[in-house]
This record gives sequence, structure tokens and C-alpha cells, in this order.
Amino acid sequence: MRKITNISRWATVPVLCALLLTGCSGDKGQEKKEVRSISVATVSEAAYTDTLNLSGNVTPVETANLSFKLAGKLKDVYVREGDFVEMGQKVAELGMEDYSLQMQVAQAQFRAADAQYATAKMQVDTDAPSKIAQAKAQLVLTQKTYNRVKALYEAQAVSQSDLDEISAKLAADSETYHQALEGKNMAVAQMEAAGAQKDQAAAAADKAARDLTDTALNSPMSGVILKKIMNGGETAAAGYPVVVIGRTDEVYIEVGISDEQINEIKQGQKADVSVYGIETAFEGSVAEIGALADSNTRTFTVKIRVKNPNGMLKPGMIANVLLHTGSQQAVLIPLDSVLQRADGSVVYVYDSAGGSVKRKIVTTGEIRGNSIEILTGLEFGEQIVTEGQFLLYDGDAVQLAKEDMP
Repeated sequence: MRKITNISRWATVPVLCALLLTGCSGDKGQEKKEVRSISVATVSEAAYTDTLNLSGNVTPVETANLSFKLAGKLKDVYVREGDFVEMGQKVAELGMEDYSLQMQVAQAQFRAADAQYATAKMQVDTDAPSKIAQAKAQLVLTQKTYNRVKALYEAQAVSQSDLDEISAKLAADSETYHQALEGKNMAVAQMEAAGAQKDQAAAAADKAARDLTDTALNSPMSGVILKKIMNGGETAAAGYPVVVIGRTDEVYIEVGISDEQINEIKQGQKADVSVYGIETAFEGSVAEIGALADSNTRTFTVKIRVKNPNGMLKPGMIANVLLHTGSQQAVLIPLDSVLQRADGSVVYVYDSAGGSVKRKIVTTGEIRGNSIEILTGLEFGEQIVTEGQFLLYDGDAVQLAKEDMP
């Protein structure tokens, strides 16, 4: 009995080994490589708007240095820096006492010159014509008397002395008449001289009145006081700035453009403008393009005009500008689909026939938003992996995510 038992015990060994081998063989046959789920996008040419992202300064669209035409002591300056003023509003004033006195003197001189001119004109218009008329009438009468006396003399009805007497009177009346004519000419000359003096006095009076008006300094535009240079009590020289004002209902955003990009900029090009701290977005357009590069920065100044009716954009602010330089065509793929490896930029291309992916090295261009430009390495119609690419290797088996399945 013991011998059989031993044989039976050893007889079970081949059975156990067979079972173990069967189990091992079954596990090996069931082992499979993991199939990863991916999302894809088809490579195609896309249109995009090329933009330049720039930083610039807000400046007034127009500035003016306000100064007096006259010299004098400032009575007061009525504005402060940052004040908004309307067109025609008084911003400063000179003491007007001296100019008021000058105007009074000039007006008095004009009145005197006007009176002299009126007297001279009356001589020309009334006195001289009256004298000429009287002298002419007397001359005509004397001429007739002379003609009768001469006829009588020739008929020997009167004496030589009578003829001589009337001849002398005729000569005297003729001289009187010519003197009257000459007197009128002199009166005309005097009137013209008085008229010239009157005109000069009128001009002096007008200037004195303007000078008095010019003691007030009024704003030529609606805008903001950018700088206050002088204060009341100081002596202002003619033409020296008292305040600087800027028109801000429209503003310029001044940006610097490199020589590589300046030829891409055209008048009227659109630009999107934003300023930190202001939620409102602004739209502008290129108004001026500098023709000379700055000697320090080597950039060309470009001015972008922006409407600013509410005055939100203030001079000195820093603005961000997206300048649209035109539409372009390029191969753009999602930025995340490109992997950076030691041998370069890599994408995975899906092979729908084999259910696998192929690793490709590509040459990239500029990043545009969430996309990147591909210069070489891909062909139109290929499907690139856009999700699940980070764990892939060349030749891996994959399957499309449900949303990407046809």
C-alpha cells in the first residue's frame, strides 16, 4: 500500500506541470499592447490677419503754447494742469491799466483828427465852391461890361481912361477867379492830409482797442491744460508761453516701427487699441507715418488716430496696439499639437488605414494666437494628432475618439 501511494504521488507531478504550462501559455497569448485614444485635425491652408503687437504713448492730436501778444504783468492765470477748457474760455489775463489809458489817448487823438478832417472837407465841399461861383459870376459880369465899353471906345463914345478902368477890373476879377480855383485845390490837399491823419488815428485807436482785448488770453480750442508755466504776478514777455493746451477729443497713439516692418504700414490701416485699467476697447487707424528713423531707437514713428469723445484716453498713458497689416495664407495647426524634442519640432500624423501614428519632424514659423505656422514637413490632407499626443511613440496603435469618428 505504501508503494502505490508513492507512485500515485509522483504520478501527479506531470499533471501539475501540464496545468502550469497550459496556464502560462494562455496568459502569453492574451497579452496586448494598449491602444490609445486620440483626436485629430486635417492639415489645410488657412487665412489669417497679420498683426503687429506694439506699445505706444497717448498724445494729444493737437497742442498749442498759449502766449500773450503783449508784454505785461500777469493779473492771474485762471486754470490748473488737468483742467478741461472750452474754446474761447479765458485762461489768463494781464493787468490792463496801461493799455486802457493808451486806448483813451488814441481815441482822443482820433476824435481830434476826425474834427480836422470834417473842417477840411467842409472847405472843399462848401466854402471853396461858393467862392469859385462868386468869382466866376463876377468875372462873367465884368467881361460883359468890358465888351460894351470896348465897343463904345471903338465908336469913340467913351474915353481911353474908361476902357483902361474896365480892363483893370477884368484882370482883377480873372485873378480872383483863378485864386478861388487854386484855393479849392489847396483845400482838397488839406482835406486829403487830414484824411490821412484821421486814418492813422483810427488805426492807432483800433490797435489800442485790440491791445486792451489782448490782455485776456483765451483758448483757441477745447482741450486739457497739459502744463501751467506761469502764475499770477509774474511778468510775461510777448510770445512767451503761459500754458500748454492739448486737444484730446481725438488722440494719437505714437508707436515705433522697425525698418523691417515700416513698409508694411499704410495710411488708413486699422488698429485695435487697449489701455491697462480701461475696459473699453478703442479702434484707430494709421494717420501719419514717419519718414525718418529716430537716431537712438532706429525706429520710425507712426501715429494712430483714435476718437476719444469721453476723454478716457489721457496724454501720457501707455497703450497696447494691435496693428493689422493685411491678410495672409499659411498652414496653421494647433500650438499644442507640436512637441519639442531633442531632434526638433515633432507632430504625429494619423494613418487611418493602419490605425497607427507616424512621427514627423516639422519646421515651424510664427505663433499666431493658439496656432502655429508650419513651413515644411506636412502635406495638405494629412491628419495630425491634436489630443493624446504627449504619450505617443512612432508606430503606436491608436483609435479615434468617439467625437472624431466618421
